[in-house]
Amino acid sequence: MDVKSLGNFVCDLPVRVGRRLRGEAADYRAFLFEDLKRRLAGRVPRRILEIGPKDGHDTRRLAGLGAEKIVLIDLPNQKNNIERWLPKLDSAPIELILGNFMYDPSFDGVEPFDLVWCTGVFYHNPEQLRFVRQLFDATAQDGLLVLESATARRPGTRDENCVEIWYPPDKATRKKVHLSANVTHLPSARAMESWLQMVGFDELERSTCHRRVTRSLSANRAAFIARRAAAKSGVYYSISGGDFPVGRAR
Repeated sequence: MDVKSLGNFVCDLPVRVGRRLRGEAADYRAFLFEDLKRRLAGRVPRRILEIGPKDGHDTRRLAGLGAEKIVLIDLPNQKNNIERWLPKLDSAPIELILGNFMYDPSFDGVEPFDLVWCTGVFYHNPEQLRFVRQLFDATAQDGLLVLESATARRPGTRDENCVEIWYPPDKATRKKVHLSANVTHLPSARAMESWLQMVGFDELERSTCHRRVTRSLSANRAAFIARRAAAKSGVYYSISGGDFPVGRAR
């Protein structure tokens, strides 16, 4: 543990102890949802997409927004887990897609969503700029994206506009920084912000949801709420006869 991480841990101790004594279970996702509701300012998103619903807590919160339809997508190995809690939610028509958001053909030509919610998923995929482009395509114009991720954590790169490559796997190092075996790329918060702007999102707001739990959590994760401003994605190279859009090979 580096000096900065140790300092954060010590500062967080009173917060952790106080919550434990009061029997509170802090959840940064609940705070992030509060920020989303403030950003919506009473508007009701007609269609919502949630990527990686996990335990269903966020799905329950999103269902309370009054949308006409909610679409969930998660990997096939999560089917049994999701089917344990999904039948208990009946406040909105919910469709479950079992597949990989990045590559599933089910999303080809699908009507974009007024709200896309994606927490705890982004850093598990190494093609992160392409992932951001997929999120752009899935978000309706003037719609909102909520994107949350684990972030860079090496002392020398944490605050830079960069991506850390955690490969080849080093079990000892991963254990120290709490990284699962399938994580190979950790973007900094500034890199996430840059990518969102590159593809065509604006009005970016970094949520303080993690800091409201502990300082150490906020040092290792980031969450943004952004609006899809552009009708078309940004381009990374323009030539006579055509442009090369960000995040796409075609």
